Amino acid sequence: MSAPSKAMTTTATATSNQAKTHNACDPSSISSTPRDGTSKSSQQQHPDRPLTEIIGQTFPSFDHHSIVVKPFEEESARDVAFSQELSAMLLDVVLETHAWASARPKHESQVAVQKFEKKISQVMEVEKEQEQTRERLNEFVCRMKTALAALTGLGL
Repeated sequence: MSAPSKAMTTTATATSNQAKTHNACDPSSISSTPRDGTSKSSQQQHPDRPLTEIIGQTFPSFDHHSIVVKPFEEESARDVAFSQELSAMLLDVVLETHAWASARPKHESQVAVQKFEKKISQVMEVEKEQEQTRERLNEFVCRMKTALAALTGLGL
């Protein structure tokens, strides 16, 4: 017997000895993946199926479109919708701010005009009072002169 065939015989014998020593009721003594490549659950589901049938079984194809592409496209569409909504909201804010900024100087200038008109009217009232005071003072001085003249004219 050659060396490679002798090694295969030894491995096959060791594998069969391991299978014999496992307790069928003790799940911890059975390895989770047997040497034939099938999982423990597939062996338990179909214990009488031959290995060639299991290997020849076709598996469902991976549906990358529904699992990866479609959620990505939905998320991208939501991102685009959010971006458009955010842009519309920002445009509204900018327009409202511009309108407010444009109207503010008009309002402030109207308030300033009213304030200045009020001050001007106060100054005009003060001037009018000063004019009346000046007239009264001038009238008082004239009366005093007349009174002095009358007094001095009598005493002569």
